[in-house]
Amino acid sequence: MLLRWNFFKAAGAAGLATLLLSAPAQPAERAKLTIGYSSTGPTAVGLWTAKEIGAFSKYGVEPNFVFISSSPVMVPALIGGDVQCAVAGANAVIAAALGGAPIVAIASLANRPYLRLWAQTEYQRVDDLRGKTFGVSRFGATTDNLTRILLRRVGLENAVTIRQLGGTLEVGLAFRHRQIDAAVLATLRTDVPHRILLELADTGIQYSMGQLVVSREFQRRAPETLERILRAYIEGVAALRDPSQKDRVTKAIAFYSRLKEAKAIEEIYADAAKYVDRVPRVEPEAVAASLDFMGKKGQPIESFADNSIVDKLVREGFIEQAYKKR
Repeated sequence: MLLRWNFFKAAGAAGLATLLLSAPAQPAERAKLTIGYSSTGPTAVGLWTAKEIGAFSKYGVEPNFVFISSSPVMVPALIGGDVQCAVAGANAVIAAALGGAPIVAIASLANRPYLRLWAQTEYQRVDDLRGKTFGVSRFGATTDNLTRILLRRVGLENAVTIRQLGGTLEVGLAFRHRQIDAAVLATLRTDVPHRILLELADTGIQYSMGQLVVSREFQRRAPETLERILRAYIEGVAALRDPSQKDRVTKAIAFYSRLKEAKAIEEIYADAAKYVDRVPRVEPEAVAASLDFMGKKGQPIESFADNSIVDKLVREGFIEQAYKKR
């Protein structure tokens, strides 16, 4: 069973003078908590890098990272208190919050989709997939939502079959055994020939790929801890986007994703460096497609997100300073 979070007293306040960036004073207590991530893709890399470079320790946070296979599964774990903070797909977060779940997104980690449309080699054009079968991880997951958004955009809505397969690895296996014809994924884990028909980002789709989400109760009880988490995360992203830190970033990717293939690690690194945002705001344009798809067009962001900490760090110049140090 996952551990519930507690606060543990720190050994002392020594080392304050070593802080590289302006930040709150070293807390009298260190926050030990569990952070879940539902994908081993680019959106989690900023958090992993923050851990690798010591940014969490610097801000008095001791995270324990746990992998939970998909966002719809992550939300109940968050509500139940098994994790205190999570990276989850925007559509799952929004749907749960609008459905009454006491959760709130405090950041959006990437606001453009880094997914691609992968297909068996016999398909030359997107329209060739009419009447064919697409694989997704789970209904309601990011892969499912973006598949449906793309199908609507290219005129194939209700013209294909969509199969739920359990996870991205299972999607790759189904593709390998030709149980599906296509899939919308960041990376297709398979050793059989395949074709990329398009990059979703090139279609003009804006989409919140992963949100940092907490319970409303945790937000109320520990706002300073949330700010420390975001400060550490932003320093992690600054390191991620610094080419001189590539070795440290890829080391973190290899460790937390459990990947051994250099090509797979490089793909995640390249997408993270390209798509993870410097300023992790929940932007209206990036959630509009999800809201429209749910029949919630025009729903105010405040009903499922709170940008106040990110906006505070922007006003303070913290994010700008994080990149000047690089």
